[in-house]
Amino acid sequence: MNLTFCTKCCLDGSVAEITYDSEGVCNFCHSAQKALKEIELEKSNLDKWIKKIKDDGRKKNKNTKYDCLMGLSGGVDSATTLHYAVNFGLKPLCFTMDNGYNDPRSDENILRLVETLKVPLYRYVLNINRYEEVRAAYLKAGVVNVEAVYDNLLAGASYQMASEYGIKWILSGGNVATESIMSPSWSYRSGDLVNMKDIYFKMTG
Repeated sequence: MNLTFCTKCCLDGSVAEITYDSEGVCNFCHSAQKALKEIELEKSNLDKWIKKIKDDGRKKNKNTKYDCLMGLSGGVDSATTLHYAVNFGLKPLCFTMDNGYNDPRSDENILRLVETLKVPLYRYVLNINRYEEVRAAYLKAGVVNVEAVYDNLLAGASYQMASEYGIKWILSGGNVATESIMSPSWSYRSGDLVNMKDIYFKMTG
């Protein structure tokens, strides 16, 4: 099989949605560059958004403990986001979700972060047996997004905690420069609970 490679990245013709311009650069590279430019333009609005997060927190309660919620993985993205949030004067409530696969080094990094920055941490522990059961169903089904189970639970935990503590804003770290290219055919959205239940019941039936 002869595959045409993008002249700028490592993607090739095996990606269903790929197209190339006259110079052989793929559409995913163009989308990534567009996203990076949009982020640069949005930087000028950062102070406005920080003020809004603070103001929305005070509307709930003038003496509010938290004005935003943050999930911590122990990785670079969430650690950097927390660092900037605290430096900008935000009051985050942080949480981490243990699915039984946490790397001890990540857990250690999370503890160092919250202790150094003096922010509260809630450890959200899943029902590991049920989690493994649903995850096994996904693996057995051979679907493209086996991480959908964890992603769905993470979103649910975030909304539950935000509702419980009256927090309007949820901060999330990401890196468009290194993780902005993903073909739709390589994954499936994790928020489709109907799809998740269908996979679970068919595979455990």
